[in-house]
Amino acid sequence: MKKNPLLRNNLMVAGLLLLASPLVQSQTIEKWFVNMPDVLNPTLTKQNRMELLEYHKAGQGDSITNRFGHQTYLMGYDSLQQKIVVKNTPVSTFEMKIFKLEDSTSVVGIIRTVCAPVCLSSVEFYDTAWHKIPVQFTMPKAIEWLDVKSIPADKIDVQWAKNLMGIGFISLHFAEKGQLLVAKNNTLDFISAEDRKVIAPYVTTTDISYELKGRIWKRK
Repeated sequence: MKKNPLLRNNLMVAGLLLLASPLVQSQTIEKWFVNMPDVLNPTLTKQNRMELLEYHKAGQGDSITNRFGHQTYLMGYDSLQQKIVVKNTPVSTFEMKIFKLEDSTSVVGIIRTVCAPVCLSSVEFYDTAWHKIPVQFTMPKAIEWLDVKSIPADKIDVQWAKNLMGIGFISLHFAEKGQLLVAKNNTLDFISAEDRKVIAPYVTTTDISYELKGRIWKRK
């Protein structure tokens, strides 16, 4: 999307003033996103990140040209819930949200999801100095969505079903409200249509939610 040069300059100045103001020195998602190390999301430079937010707030668009010459889209920005979702490329998404620990310490959660073509996520947590911190989250396995007890053993090899769900493609996202992390099982999209037809009736489609308790994500 082509931007007006004057508007671009005005937005740059506004962004710099905003980031320098005392108000933004508090732990805001905007400050974290703009000032995070580039290595955490190599697709965007600091300038890219600032422009993406400023254009969005000015109502001038929701996309910018990233450092590789392609379009990156701002899919979600919630200053109240302290959450940002960016579509880096057609097959990858970057998600960031601020959480509070039991001692009111702020930490940043980052989810990276790649769909190539089946979606698979990873999640990490960082402190205010951008050091990775041990907030415990155990990625669920696809077999947790398999209702083994409902499988008719006289018709389907139960061990075959377990093996089929042994390779997990799990995507994650932070819930819109609260300190919740949601896991979705995409493994059925990976297996063959023939196998999917057999096993799908015994695989629940309900997402699994986790709530942050202290420094541990516990299944709800």
